[in-house]
Amino acid sequence: MLTRSITLPIEAGAALRETLGILDDHARSEDPERAIVLEQRVWDTWEPQEWEALSGPDRDISLEIEDAAMILDGLSFTEMMSVELPWFEMVQWTVDFVTEQIRPAWTDEEWQTFSSA
Repeated sequence: MLTRSITLPIEAGAALRETLGILDDHARSEDPERAIVLEQRVWDTWEPQEWEALSGPDRDISLEIEDAAMILDGLSFTEMMSVELPWFEMVQWTVDFVTEQIRPAWTDEEWQTFSSA
């Protein structure tokens, strides 16, 4: 359990919630309880009126490496499932954007250790 605090814009929070929803819709999460808790943590990071307007300050959110791995897996699945959609380029941009926000919080060595566990 390697926890990091990551500062995200609300748009990245929305992308995380969307990704978790896609995992849930397709029963793809290896740990559905973790996904539910994470989705609630993301929701609680901003106020309801900020979600409605999709406008709010960047905020810190704590993620464990297991959370990040689940998100990255969900992004990969979303990208794979979206290849034929007309908005595929937007999906790719979102995947790249969120990955660039999350993955660097852990070192390559930490990712390797996590992957081999």
